[in-house]
Amino acid sequence: MNLRILPAVACLAFAVVARAAERDLTRTFAVEPGCTLKVELYRGRISVEEGDAPEVRVAVHADIGADTDQEAERAGRALQIDAEANGNTVSVRVRNPAETGWHFVWNDPGQIDIVCRISVPRRCNVTLRTGQGGIMVGDLAGRVSVRTEAGNIFIRRIEGTVDAATESGDVILSRCLGATTLRTLRGVIRAGTLGARANLTNVTGDIEVMEARAGITAYAEAGDVTIGFPRDFTGDANIRTSGGSITAKIDPAANAAVAASSIWGHVENKLPLVVDPGGNNRSRLSGRLNRGGPLLTFHANGGNVNFTPGETLFE
Repeated sequence: MNLRILPAVACLAFAVVARAAERDLTRTFAVEPGCTLKVELYRGRISVEEGDAPEVRVAVHADIGADTDQEAERAGRALQIDAEANGNTVSVRVRNPAETGWHFVWNDPGQIDIVCRISVPRRCNVTLRTGQGGIMVGDLAGRVSVRTEAGNIFIRRIEGTVDAATESGDVILSRCLGATTLRTLRGVIRAGTLGARANLTNVTGDIEVMEARAGITAYAEAGDVTIGFPRDFTGDANIRTSGGSITAKIDPAANAAVAASSIWGHVENKLPLVVDPGGNNRSRLSGRLNRGGPLLTFHANGGNVNFTPGETLFE
């Protein structure tokens, strides 16, 4: 054994030992129901939960990793963490002057992990932004607007409006009574009950909606679309996909007019439709269900369009 290599090995082992520092901020602000929360992180995870008290409780934790204790401490001091209230609006902001804009520098020797946990009254409007990280929102009654460049978005039951977008990640929404807009470039969109007009867009991935109750527009460029329509739905639908198939699950007791087409695929129907004269061939179908009603339009460039019996969910 060559003992002369041992010092070099020992130095290598010592060099990869990471150092760390921590930063914490906790604040509590008294607010009125119907308050507004604004959060801007240059990167990190955001979690907003509903609480019983008329207050906004903020807890921000940052773990800073670096090659040396001095570098970790210096990076921690440079990190800007602020929380303040202005009237009935609470603002939380985390910035790093070493960054350019809101984009994470991947060759930055310091690794910073930021977690922002906030409790708000149930009647609260929230606007959440992060550069890199996931976002979670609990049960709220208000307007919800969330953005992340890379990370999953999970939103539970909202009695208000939802506008959520991510460039890379899934968008999951359990329930929304107000208008809904969901977008992702790479991921999956899944929604439970949508109680008002909805607009869903996915570039690379599927779209799944359990119940669209009041009109919906959905487009998947490279993915499948599955939409459920309950018995008492209102509003027209326009469902399109370029590189996937469409499945419409419609309650057989619903009243609707349907128009479906496909360029490279075909249309399959398992519903008791009254077909329009000349409106049924391999790649096209038009007709009505029961008395007719809102127009449901479906078009798939490269896949199939399938009509299947669905059911109305009761919550």
